[in-house]
Amino acid sequence: MWDTLEVTHEGTNEIKRARRRSQARRKRKQNKKEANLCLMAKEEDDASSVSSCTSLNAENYSQLLQAFKETHEEANRFAILNNWLKGLNNWLENRVKALEQELENSKNDF
Repeated sequence: MWDTLEVTHEGTNEIKRARRRSQARRKRKQNKKEANLCLMAKEEDDASSVSSCTSLNAENYSQLLQAFKETHEEANRFAILNNWLKGLNNWLENRVKALEQELENSKNDF
């Protein structure tokens, strides 16, 4: 029983891995944002041509598209995880009801 409570409290290994991956993605995204800000600041300081600005827009688009894909994949994983946790919650609620009923029946037997 304690093992079940521990897993329920701390999460399964799958949940822990998902959290670590999510944190790593957030860190990479933050690093990309910082790099983009540095590029934009440098670009503003330089007297650059329109073509370099266009290439930066293409880079920004591909980075945004990649970030969207990663976010979408992460949302799908969280949806699956959420459904699994709902199932676990329902099972636990039913188990609590059964145990309460069992306790009530035991009290009535004595």
